[in-house]
Parts: sequence; structure tokens; C-alpha cells
Amino acid sequence: MGYRGGGVVLANRFSERSREPEWIDGADYTREEFRDCLSDLRHINQLLGGQRALARHLFPMIEATGRKHIRLLDIGTGSADLPRMVVEWARRNGKRVDFVVVDLHPLAVREARDWVVDYPEILVVQADAFHLPFVEGGFDFVMASLFLHHFVDEAAAELLRRFSRVARGAFLINDLRRHPLAYYSIRCLTWIFTRNRLVRHDAAVSVLRGFQEADWRKIAGLAGLSIAVHRHFPFRYLIIGEATGRDAGVEKTA
Repeated sequence: MGYRGGGVVLANRFSERSREPEWIDGADYTREEFRDCLSDLRHINQLLGGQRALARHLFPMIEATGRKHIRLLDIGTGSADLPRMVVEWARRNGKRVDFVVVDLHPLAVREARDWVVDYPEILVVQADAFHLPFVEGGFDFVMASLFLHHFVDEAAAELLRRFSRVARGAFLINDLRRHPLAYYSIRCLTWIFTRNRLVRHDAAVSVLRGFQEADWRKIAGLAGLSIAVHRHFPFRYLIIGEATGRDAGVEKTA
């Protein structure tokens, strides 16, 4: 009976998104702790599927436009590691990308600017995702990675609406799948491979705040948008959403 009771507790813990706060969303840390946290996030994106999931979908979508000049926007960019990866791919494949990357946190903006100093294609802007200073349909593709799980469903839906309006091709959301194995695995990995207290706490909480497919359907419904949900190993979702910005879906030659 005790085992069954424990199973119920475990199932309940993962049945709905947690609202437990992440420490990175507060202010009780030093600049060095924040920078080390961003460094660990870069490794997580590289080693745990973030880069692969984005590349699997974004690169063919860019190729499908038939154009050599593409404008992209990254929201909640952190240290802009994924935009750097996209630019490197574009350089190898004869594409020109103009990339605007946005973060609200001043330390993240400073870190991103240092991280992209050799990437003139990338402009770092400090701005609020809920008040984007960009025209409707101003970007071919809008992306956000490990960002949406910081928000409750209603706020996440509002963000999707805003992403959709500034995109004219599509928006792509790269985020975590909520699952017991993901939770306990990341707890073990972070306690072994990092001493950063923000990462040790927030990595596990991020999984609890993460998504299952039903969550994405609910959020898209609240936003009034159509989405495609793609699952990627290990425990990642790549969400592709419709653009509603000016000239949405219209292909133009460069």
C-alpha cells in the first residue's frame, strides 16, 4: 500500500506544471554566479538536445524560403549561444542572416554582447518580451529557447501571440518536456557536474515547470494559434507556430 501511495504522489507531482519560482528569476546572486549559470546553460543546450532540436527544423525552413537573406529574432537569448550556432551554419551555407537577440536582464545582455563580439550579424537588444519594439511581420522567423517555461499558461499564451505578430514565416519554441526521468536525471547530472547553486536548483525546477503535449495544446488554444508539436530526445519539445504578422506566409525573393 505504501508503494502505491508513493506512486500516486509521484504521478501528482508531474501531472501539472509547477509554479515554484526559479532562483534566476530573482536577484539573490552575484554577477559571477549568473555568468557561470549562463555558461552551464550553453553546455546544456549543446549536450542535451537544444541545438539539435532547433537545427532539425529551422535550417530546412530557412532553405525552403529560397532566399539568401533572412531576418531572425531570438527572445530570452541568455548568452546568445543558439543564434551563434545559426549564424555559423548560415556562413557555411552561403546565407546572410540579420539576427536580433533580446533579453530583459542587463547581465544577460552584457554577457551576450561579449559572446557575439565576432558575430556582426547579431545585434543584442535589451527589451521586454511582452513589449517588443519591432514592427509586425518584421522577422522571417522568431525563436525562443528555455524561455516559455518561466511563465504561467496565460502569460505564455500572450507571448506566443506577440511572437506570432512579429513573425511572417513562423515562430519556433525550444523547451523542456516534464517527465520524472528528466527531473531525476537532471538533478543527478547538475550535482555531479556543476557547483553553481542556481543551476543545481533551477535545472530541476525548470523540468517541473516544463510541458507535456496537452499543456502546449492548452496554451495554443488560449493564444488562438495553430501549432505543430515535435518531441526530441532527450525530453525536449520543438514547437512550430503560425505567423500572423504582415505578409505572413508570403514568400518573397531577395
